[in-house]
Amino acid sequence: MSVFDLARTTGSQIRSTGAQVWTTSGHLRTSSSHLTVISTPRRRKPWSDGFYESMLSPKQLAKLAPGAIIRSEPMDAYLIPGVRLRARALRLLYRSTGALGEPTAVSGALLLPERGKRDQIKPLIGFAVGTHGIGDHAAPSRLLSTGRDWEASLIGHVLARGYAVAITDYQGLGTPGDHVYMVGQALGKNVLDVMRAACELAPEEVRIDGSCGVLGYSEGGAAAAWAAQLQPSYAPELALAGVAAGAAAADMQLAGPSLDGSFFSFFVAYGAIGYSAAYPELDLDPYLTEKAKHQIAMLRNSNVFQAAIRGPRYANASELTEPNVMEMPEWQARLRENRLGTIAPAVPVLLHHAKQDQIVAFEHSQRLLDDWQALGVDVTLRVTRGGLDHVSAGFAGAPVALDWLSKRLEHRSLRMPANVVPFKPVAARAA
Repeated sequence: MSVFDLARTTGSQIRSTGAQVWTTSGHLRTSSSHLTVISTPRRRKPWSDGFYESMLSPKQLAKLAPGAIIRSEPMDAYLIPGVRLRARALRLLYRSTGALGEPTAVSGALLLPERGKRDQIKPLIGFAVGTHGIGDHAAPSRLLSTGRDWEASLIGHVLARGYAVAITDYQGLGTPGDHVYMVGQALGKNVLDVMRAACELAPEEVRIDGSCGVLGYSEGGAAAAWAAQLQPSYAPELALAGVAAGAAAADMQLAGPSLDGSFFSFFVAYGAIGYSAAYPELDLDPYLTEKAKHQIAMLRNSNVFQAAIRGPRYANASELTEPNVMEMPEWQARLRENRLGTIAPAVPVLLHHAKQDQIVAFEHSQRLLDDWQALGVDVTLRVTRGGLDHVSAGFAGAPVALDWLSKRLEHRSLRMPANVVPFKPVAARAA
């Protein structure tokens, strides 16, 4: 069975009426959680013209503090086409920071569950999505508004717990420029800044005083883990209760060779595009082979399913560029800078991973566990039970991760990390 057959099968199971989900014990049961968060469709609200372009000069953008709202607008978020999530949803464009510290505009979405009193303060979850693609049409804030986001079911489960959900599209996904795919130094900041933006956008509804967390799988797992590492220095006012990171590719120098020549070699091309976008000195286009030029052009405007069908499969990196850019010293240096495990998170972290993962080797999580434990981090690694591969293990591990995070969010006696300072509005924070 291919990853696409598996994704379609899993998606149909999750999205059907009376969907079945994995519980923390690994057994299947009928879940009615979606019934509390879905409603009849309304007239679809497309995004307004020019929403995803900041219209700000670099100097104007630099004057804004990270997490500052550039613009926002109401949207509807759909579980599947025609089935709307019962949530007050907002599309947003906010100021974030790139891998080199440069200011950048990033898009995303905020979903507030319509449960209980409207003025009830809700714990905030920063939801880091997995690989959606590189083309702008693959941005979660766009896909959610059409009912075509394959992680909408997981987002629905978070909403069903009564949590607010802040979702980043990541730099370059939705907004102009290439997506900085798997560049952790940028992705982690994008996650933290969308949480800041959520606090600015709904200060009376979103709780951050020790009751916010980050959840992510695959690319989202790496983004979540990087958010955990960067939070103490980059966003100390976000009082995280915990971070759950699934199947995080901790070491890109290890990830690339493991995918070389496999069906999933298009992820190597995605990585090359992403790192070239994040670091100006990493030239890609001049080294592309004639065969690769057309494929790379297609990948730049693809979602992950299109990339898997039409992109370079069973290809070696050496067939895409001449010489192989991934072996160049400047590329190797940037890959090393984005290796997880060298900075200690200040909050508990759950790593979860399936040993049979064929895309992100289990070794990544084991090495990250060892590295963080050596730094004194409160980190746990759980082996995912259920699921046949990377995709299905994401659905199997999600309830476990959410349960783990919920216990920390709802534990009122949780001690606030020593590095946390009171949240200040954007106007009170220096850019």
